[in-house]
Amino acid sequence: MKVLICVAHPDDEVLGAGGAIASYAKNGDEVASIIFTYGENSSLVKPRSQLARERIAESTRACKILGVKNLHFLGLPDTTLRRERRTEETKKKVAGILKKYNPDIILTHSIDDGHPAHTSVAKLVKKQVRSQNLKARIYTFNNWSPIRHKNLKKPKLVVDTSKFFNKKKRALKEFKSQSKTLGWSYNVALTFVKDYWNGARHGNTTAEVFYKW
Repeated sequence: MKVLICVAHPDDEVLGAGGAIASYAKNGDEVASIIFTYGENSSLVKPRSQLARERIAESTRACKILGVKNLHFLGLPDTTLRRERRTEETKKKVAGILKKYNPDIILTHSIDDGHPAHTSVAKLVKKQVRSQNLKARIYTFNNWSPIRHKNLKKPKLVVDTSKFFNKKKRALKEFKSQSKTLGWSYNVALTFVKDYWNGARHGNTTAEVFYKW
C-alpha cells in the first residue's frame, strides 16, 4: 500500500500522524511525505533562511526515524500559502507528485484545524485529487485545534500506535528549533493528550484517529 502525507510545515507530519507513519512503515507500506513550506516564520529572532535550513534538517531526521522513504519540500512561502495554493505553478507541482505516487491513502490536515496554512494545504490536495480522478482515500487530522466539528459522521481510520509512541516521541525531539516556543509546547502537549485519549477510547494505550474527507 502507498501512503502519502501532505502537511504545511516541518513537524506537522510527526505531530499529526507520527505514530501512523511508523506503523505503516513497519508494515512494509511505502510512505512518502510532502511538506509545503519550510516553516521559516516560526521565529521572531532567527533569520528565515537559517530557520528554514534547520527545520528541513530536523524534519528529515524525524522522518527517517519514522520510516518515511521519500520526503519532498515544496518551499512555498509560509505567510502567503493561501494565495500560493491558487497559482498554476503550485497546482502543477502538487499534481505531479500525486500522479507520481498515486497513493492509496492520503493523510492531511482537516479543514477545521484553525490554522490558515493547514486548511490551505488540505483544500489544495483534495482539489487536485478530484481533478485527476485519483482513487486515493483522504483522511484528516487536527494539529492546532483540539476540537473537531466537521466530517465527524464520516468513516474514520483508527491506527493503534501503542508500539510506536516512543518512536514518535523520539522524532519530535528532533525539532530543537521549536522546542522553546509556546506554540510548540502547546502542540506537543495537545498531541500527547489526543493520543492517549484516542487510545483509551479504542482499547489501546495510544492511537491516532483520522476522519475520511
